[in-house]
Amino acid sequence: MPQALSQMPSVGDFSLALTHALINAGASISLVGFKVEASIIDADQQVDNSKVVPLVGQVVVIITNTIRAGTLRFSAVRTTGDPSLGDVVAVSQFLQSVGDNIGGTLRCSWSQNGKIQSVTFMNVTVKRCKAIHIMGNDVAEYDVQWSYGDWVVG
Repeated sequence: MPQALSQMPSVGDFSLALTHALINAGASISLVGFKVEASIIDADQQVDNSKVVPLVGQVVVIITNTIRAGTLRFSAVRTTGDPSLGDVVAVSQFLQSVGDNIGGTLRCSWSQNGKIQSVTFMNVTVKRCKAIHIMGNDVAEYDVQWSYGDWVVG
């Protein structure tokens, strides 16, 4: 009898390490400010890798590319307010204020099925982060967005 496939990710066993020349003198820092019960990170491509163009006569042209640039989206909360301590909101706002024209590297790692999985995003820059977001009787979650130029698994 075949064994059922299941996924066993470890909640909270997750890290985002940013290496950027303008943050912490270029030394890698761990980003913080992510709620356990929230969507932590999501990557969305800028351009589809294939496109179908229908032509008259029931013919199609399929165009493909290897463009892998896109947008990273974080749901984050302000923690220390100090970029050098990895507060992702503070990091984003600092990079916005200096006009980042360098970009950094973001390594995302997590444990799943007893193994460490990872994806590295290159040429990351801040796309969007609110200047202020205050909630009443709750922690304000910032919708932080970064652009990336490429990514690699492993």
